[in-house]
Amino acid sequence: MTQKTPISIDIFSDVICPWCFIGKRRLEQAAALHGGVEIKINWRAFLLNPAMRREGMDRQAYIQAKFGQAGASFYERIAGVGKDVGIDFNFAAIQRTPDSRPAHGLVLSAQNKSQGANAADAVKQALLDAYFIEGRDIGDDAVLQEIADKFDVPYPADDAIMAQIERDLVEASRLNIQGVPYFIVAQEWAISGAHPPETFQPLFDAAIAKASAEAS
Repeated sequence: MTQKTPISIDIFSDVICPWCFIGKRRLEQAAALHGGVEIKINWRAFLLNPAMRREGMDRQAYIQAKFGQAGASFYERIAGVGKDVGIDFNFAAIQRTPDSRPAHGLVLSAQNKSQGANAADAVKQALLDAYFIEGRDIGDDAVLQEIADKFDVPYPADDAIMAQIERDLVEASRLNIQGVPYFIVAQEWAISGAHPPETFQPLFDAAIAKASAEAS
């Protein structure tokens, strides 16, 4: 069995960003394609809609306000890309666009628990599935509490976690991140967008070389 090198990857993303779902899946495919890395994700918060009300808003009104008549074709394109990576987006089922801060709090709460990255990845995936495939309102406290209970994560997040979200937002601004997903590999190499798996291969190789140099 090939020994795998642990590689840290910071990912700025939003749980209501379909490209972030695609980017997560492509990153997983990239690691499998490479075969020599074990990715350790540090989830970082980003808000596509920083001014969203806590109660969220009607999905169709949101799409109309943000994309106008181009909204339908925009999501049709994403759905097509999703199918290519095994994601069956069900955009028609989504009734509300939520404030995603509480969902970010759930992910970061899981990340700060003893289970670490694996727990956070599972919570992140559960939120993506709930929103994009099941059409559930992941801004609703009852939905978030259900997911929290499933993974034994406290909800709502405490003040320290909410402060961490704000620090992530400040850091994203400092890095001039304009869109997500945004990946930082081994705290050194950054890549923006949901790129194909092949794009990550040289970054993985560089991270392995860095780890080897630091160990010698």
